[in-house]
Amino acid sequence: MSSTKAPAPPTQAEIQQLQDQLIKARDAFQVHETELQKLSTSRSKLLTQLNENEMVKKEFDLLESEAKIYKLNGPVLFKQTKEEAENTITSRLDIINNNLKTIETNFKDIEKKAMEQRNKIFEYQNKIRSLTAPPQAQ
Repeated sequence: MSSTKAPAPPTQAEIQQLQDQLIKARDAFQVHETELQKLSTSRSKLLTQLNENEMVKKEFDLLESEAKIYKLNGPVLFKQTKEEAENTITSRLDIINNNLKTIETNFKDIEKKAMEQRNKIFEYQNKIRSLTAPPQAQ
């Protein structure tokens, strides 16, 4: 007769430790989800600004070189040359595109971290289930 002992039942301390790890992973996941929402909002705003500035650039392309262009600065209109206005729009477009690239990179990084936390949550939940489940008869 070979004596094979059934594994010792998990202690309450082991289960509590796993539950604590699960809570930490869940909290980290929620932080990442909040960051993703903020980045998504920022991305939407930048895309709106990009579209607006691209429309302005197209309008400038339709203007004659001697057209009068005015820039609103506070309550005052200032006269600008077409070249100055085009340069301003081009620099805005560059800044917006750079910001969009940064946001996209950050979004992908945080999304990856969120997925890692999500996997940890599932792992901890499965461990807790396996430790607290009643032994099955074979």
